[in-house]
Amino acid sequence: MSLALAAALYLLVLHRADGGEVLVNPAQIVTLHGPAPRGGAAPLFTGAVRCAIGLSDGKWLSVIEPCEAIRARLAGMQ
Repeated sequence: MSLALAAALYLLVLHRADGGEVLVNPAQIVTLHGPAPRGGAAPLFTGAVRCAIGLSDGKWLSVIEPCEAIRARLAGMQ
């Protein structure tokens, strides 16, 4: 198996709010943040976004999958 193929098998496919796919290396995920509960602070999430993913390079991804679903998928990859 080639190195590129092996690497591709371990990428997480998620979706941006515009419906586009984004491939994420699970090893780079540092934090997952869901929306604040209703009645809390000002909402940080708009539209279809359900989870903000903090990456090890300091970047953030906003995706439509709920954080709980992402956590479950990450647990299944181990």
